[in-house]
Amino acid sequence: MKIILLLLGLALAVKTFAEDDGKLTIAIPSAVQATIAREKGDAGSVRDFRKVNESDGTTYIVGIVVNGKTWELSLDATGRVMRKRLDTGDGAPKMMRVEALPANVRETMQREAGAGVIGDIELVEQKTKYVAQTKHGTRRYRIEVDADGVLLNKEFLGDEE
Repeated sequence: MKIILLLLGLALAVKTFAEDDGKLTIAIPSAVQATIAREKGDAGSVRDFRKVNESDGTTYIVGIVVNGKTWELSLDATGRVMRKRLDTGDGAPKMMRVEALPANVRETMQREAGAGVIGDIELVEQKTKYVAQTKHGTRRYRIEVDADGVLLNKEFLGDEE
């Protein structure tokens, strides 16, 4: 009887130890795992991962780094790439001080402002990009590529009816 109680206590302790490793885990469908592995390749790595429950189903947002470039993938539960976007860091405008402006820009700003006070200066950088819609069978995508041929964004637009 003592042996049974000892084994039961040992089994309970091992089970508790195995469950409490301090890591949060979520179930990821194998199709999503396969898509992540394909998109990052052997040289890439996963930077971050989020599971988002939306009204039309579960979406997985994955940040991957491949060849020094950071990509954000949006995947549905079947592993289909809904959106693939290059993170160029253009999310927020860059604010500058008057002193940091190039001399010719600063002179023009001051000349045009006259006696007025120059407020916030926002640096807006825009690059040439090419945008196309493609159709693969019944699936429609929007693709954006910069002038150097680098993919900026690929977004699933839906199935054609």
